[in-house]
Amino acid sequence: MIDRRTLLTSGAAVATVAATASVTPAYAAENKAAFLLDAPRGREGIFRRLPSLDVQSNQEFLTEIRVFAQGGRGNMVEAARRRVRELLAERGLDRRAELSMEEVIAMVENDPTVMTSARLWLATQQLTWKGVKDLFDVNMDQCLSELKAAERAGPGSLQLNPNLNIPNYAKHEIHIMPGGYVGDPLAGYTYHYGTNNFFVGHNKQDENQTGIAAAAPIPKDGKVRRILEIGCSIGQTTTALKRRFPEAEVWGLDVGGPMVHYAHMRSADLGTNVNYMQALAEDTGFPDDHFDMVVSYIILHEVPNSENTKIMKEVSRVLRGGGVYYPVDFYTSFDPPKDAYGKFRRWWDHRWNGEPWALEHMDYDLAGDLRAAGMAVDKNGAAAVIYNTGSTRGRPNLVAVKA
Repeated sequence: MIDRRTLLTSGAAVATVAATASVTPAYAAENKAAFLLDAPRGREGIFRRLPSLDVQSNQEFLTEIRVFAQGGRGNMVEAARRRVRELLAERGLDRRAELSMEEVIAMVENDPTVMTSARLWLATQQLTWKGVKDLFDVNMDQCLSELKAAERAGPGSLQLNPNLNIPNYAKHEIHIMPGGYVGDPLAGYTYHYGTNNFFVGHNKQDENQTGIAAAAPIPKDGKVRRILEIGCSIGQTTTALKRRFPEAEVWGLDVGGPMVHYAHMRSADLGTNVNYMQALAEDTGFPDDHFDMVVSYIILHEVPNSENTKIMKEVSRVLRGGGVYYPVDFYTSFDPPKDAYGKFRRWWDHRWNGEPWALEHMDYDLAGDLRAAGMAVDKNGAAAVIYNTGSTRGRPNLVAVKA
């Protein structure tokens, strides 16, 4: 748990920065010393390359290690899964035997093959964060300057709330990212470049979030005037929703001020008219019946079940009748694992990878909470791909519609 909560603000109360003009050459000229907006090493489409070739090379190497650790044939996950089956067989158990979490942990936590797989994954994650964070920290003054300058840029708007009472659940270091989403003023930078490793090199153009936005179902009456993304982090899905619905008013909301600060800078840099707000998903502050669509992407497992219950009530409140909620998370398109290896991965993620609620989330009744909040639930809704590993194959995903 962390207490570091330096939230970047531009005023003593809620800071609202709005602009309607496109990004202009004058804005670029004003920020000649800016660290990233000038993209000193150029761009790949919408992706600004890291300013340091050394760090970029290191990150590419770590991504390849991650592929070996968890993706493709002949990788460490495959070896670890095979080893778990051997351990089950040694105990006279079927490979599909359903053990308790305690039994799984006792069986595998000291096995060299299984734990080498887990340690390689963890080390890759730690080194990924360190590489990008060290780069941005040494250039902190420039990063802070460009964030500040971007507040005056458009299109789009930014609302930061320095007086927001951040709940304890939001203060932990998600995915062991140093400082988490609220405790480091440069969290958006670290998250953006660090998560390229998560997506094993397949998300430099926001391909995954673009896929989520493309899959999101619309209300039956076809009216899409206002869209909200809760837990928007750096706005990758938010901007993708705006690209799909250019005439709609699109909002991204996150508890992390540094995250939405970076999100606004990036959206303005891309010329995308999106509005960002620092607020709680369980208390957005928007009026009743305000949005036609609400979308969330991989945030539910980062929140205690009790808070998710409140979030579902809030989603229902801000949606208008016939409005659609499209949540994409671990168990919105498939069931929690019952096999020994699947349970081990969930436990390990919880224990070492900054996922305090990963285990309790396995028992979360999302559909039940949505129904209790007055929404109809279809568990075979539009298919989604939760992580982009180069595949476009998705599974039917839960969709909720407000009565």
